[in-house]
Amino acid sequence: MKRATLFLLVTLLCCGKACVSQPLLTPEEAVTLALTQNFAIRLAEAEARIAQQNNTAGNAGRLPTINLALNETFTLSAFQQRLANGNEFNASGAPFNNLNSSLQVSWVIYENGRARFAQDRLQALEEQARLNVEATLQQTAAQILIAYYDVVRHRLQERAIEELIALNEERLRIAETRLTAGLAAQTEVLQARIDLHQLRSNLLLQRAATATAKNALNQLLARDPQTPFDVVLQMDVVYQPQRERLLERIRTAAPLLMALRKGAEAAMRAADEANAARGPRITANGQLVVVRTDNGAGFIRNNNQAGFAVGASLVLPLYNGGNLRRQVEIARIAAEQARLRVDAQQLELETALESQLNLFNQQKQAVEVESQNIQLARQSLTISTERFRLGQASALEIQAAQNTLEQALLRQNLALYNLKISEIQLRLLTADFFNEGGF
Repeated sequence: MKRATLFLLVTLLCCGKACVSQPLLTPEEAVTLALTQNFAIRLAEAEARIAQQNNTAGNAGRLPTINLALNETFTLSAFQQRLANGNEFNASGAPFNNLNSSLQVSWVIYENGRARFAQDRLQALEEQARLNVEATLQQTAAQILIAYYDVVRHRLQERAIEELIALNEERLRIAETRLTAGLAAQTEVLQARIDLHQLRSNLLLQRAATATAKNALNQLLARDPQTPFDVVLQMDVVYQPQRERLLERIRTAAPLLMALRKGAEAAMRAADEANAARGPRITANGQLVVVRTDNGAGFIRNNNQAGFAVGASLVLPLYNGGNLRRQVEIARIAAEQARLRVDAQQLELETALESQLNLFNQQKQAVEVESQNIQLARQSLTISTERFRLGQASALEIQAAQNTLEQALLRQNLALYNLKISEIQLRLLTADFFNEGGF
């Protein structure tokens, strides 16, 4: 008896702690919070910024190269010079200074289209990085919603156990009343108490599971795992998937598939670049030169020169050990690999769509069946409780009715959760999270 009293006290304390008001977190708020703090999104956005910085005309080789060169040399040396007319110049420790500056311009004006292919490749890579960010946003939203509704599932299970506890307390009161009146055996009261303690123990375990699910959601939200919050205790599904529309969205709007297509486009342009390197390259060159020389001894003491020069060079690869041909072949194979990845990803997405549509329809039917089962189980328990009160039913009958209701509530919560997860997976496959309202 003392042990039972201690258990009840612990249960009441835990119930009081759980009932403390906590901030309500809605699914929309959870997703919004994740989109601003999630590490995977921030890393993907950084990759997109890198790709944007790389996508320039200069990086593609379409702009000239301009350099300013400046060189000054000072020399102190012994000097001896004899001219043709017999004059001689001799100096010990004569200073010499040479200043040379130039503005150099080099511009590849023809390279068999390589610069254009490079620009197209960089543009495709930038778009691929942007699509990867969008895919990461969709995947993060799915992760957050799955974790969120896992918390909802655990909280609904808590509520189901609390309902069963209230029903079992009523059963215990009836059994005690019947025992006092001499209409029931002591075993009925003991069994009612045992079942009640078991439900309270289950409630404690369920609350521990709920706390674990909340910690996992807080981790995905990049905040302290102990941050308190409560969730909206419903998993309504109003989503109405239409197969043809979802297939069309997969083919035209799924960011993962579109990113792979951009990757394939970039690989094709890389193959064109490699092939263009086998052709001629014409480079225009020019420079503006200023030279000044100061001599401490000799016939010429000072020399200043300024001017400009222009020219062009032609380079045509003739033989380099087959490396250019090897690079072109490797680039073409890589482009073919990228195209195959696109086809494989599209087939995988379409297959997953069919599976999720079937699962969604099955779980929707399961929810409807379990809702009816719960109504019937509640009616059966009400009748059994009243019969037990009147002494027309045994404790085993009411215990069986309570177990039936408990299992029906558990199956309904699981079916609702699976239905919601199936909806989330369908939205993820078709990138529908931010196009249709409601999570």
